[in-house]
Amino acid sequence: MIRFGEARGKRKPRIWRHLAVTSHLLAAVVLFCYKAPFIFSVDERVISVELTRKSLAPYLPKKGEEYMNAKQRTHFRKILESVKGDLSQEIDRTVHTMQDEATVFADPNDRASQESDMALELRNRDRERKLIKKIDETITRIDANEYGYCESCGVEIGLKRLEARPTATLCIDCKTLDEMRERQVAK
Repeated sequence: MIRFGEARGKRKPRIWRHLAVTSHLLAAVVLFCYKAPFIFSVDERVISVELTRKSLAPYLPKKGEEYMNAKQRTHFRKILESVKGDLSQEIDRTVHTMQDEATVFADPNDRASQESDMALELRNRDRERKLIKKIDETITRIDANEYGYCESCGVEIGLKRLEARPTATLCIDCKTLDEMRERQVAK
C-alpha cells in the first residue's frame, strides 16, 4: 500500500501524479511534484540495493592520493559485495514467493494475469543474475589490480563514474563511442 501526504506546515503541491504497480510487482511509484515537499511510505517489499549503495558514503580522495589504491579498491569491493548480497537475497525471496503463490485460477483472465506477473518477475531476476555475474567479474578485476581502468584504451575511468556504476569497464569517452556505434547499427 502506498500512502501520500503533504509535509506538515507546507502548502499542497501544485501538480502531482502517481502510478502504483500491482502488489505482485515492486510497487513502483512515479511521482511528479513541483515546489512542495512530500512524504510517502511504501508498505510493500522493497529491494534494498539502492538503499545499500546510498548508505555507503562515497569515497573522497585525499589531495595527491594515488588513483585506485588499496583503500579505493576496498571501498568498491564493499559496494559490490553488498549489492551482490542484496540481489542474492532478493532472488531467493522471489523463488520462495513464487512457490507460495503458485495457485491455479479457474478464470483464464486471472491465470493470464498471474503468468504475466511471473514472467515479468522472472525477467527481472534474470537481469539480476546477469548483474551478479558482472559483479563477480568486477571483483576478479579488483583482485587482479585491473579495476578502474578502461578495457579499451587503458585510461582511468574515474571515481565519480565508478561510484555511479561500480561495474563500469569503459571510460566515458569509449562508452560514448560505443553507444554511437550501437545507434548507427540499429538504424
